[in-house]
Amino acid sequence: MMDLENSTNEKIRYVAFRLFLEKGYEATNIRDICREVGIKPSSLYFYYRSKQELFFSLYDEIWDEKVQYLENIPVLKQNLSPDVKLCLLFTKTMEYCSQNIIKQKFLLRYHLFPPEELISMIRDKFRFWTNRENNIASKIVEECLDKKILDRYKSAADYLREYVRFVNAHLTEMIISNIKMSDVKIHNLWLRFWNYIF
Repeated sequence: MMDLENSTNEKIRYVAFRLFLEKGYEATNIRDICREVGIKPSSLYFYYRSKQELFFSLYDEIWDEKVQYLENIPVLKQNLSPDVKLCLLFTKTMEYCSQNIIKQKFLLRYHLFPPEELISMIRDKFRFWTNRENNIASKIVEECLDKKILDRYKSAADYLREYVRFVNAHLTEMIISNIKMSDVKIHNLWLRFWNYIF
């Protein structure tokens, strides 16, 4: 029985994700999802109280997967120079997003074009998740400053802002172009960024 319930929930989530991505939040309704899954609306409401709850369940899961992956990169826990760690964080971020590009498209769509009724909730959730994600880079930047790898003519917050802007620009480019970056391109981007900004 539990396997069947989990299977039904996974089907609901898969169909909802696809429809939210393709049609948008406003144009997707519970009846569309149920029709494709082959269930009645009452069955969907067993799992989710509303379309909004289903949407944010998907949104939070995508963010949580990404942040947990980045927080648990084994190589970042090794005794490496912090500039190497920051390079590896960028590389692993790009690799992760490249392998999960559809999920990143979902996030980008709703960050750029949030449904009117969800704007404040998306803004709050975005702030929460990006703070967690940025905290990883922030610790490494602080370490770079402590070890004098970075000059103190900029604050840690300034360096972090430059790093985040750099990562987001290239992630957005990759998502929009739908072209995965090669390891060589990722490495070359990092070298140019490090030499120019830092």
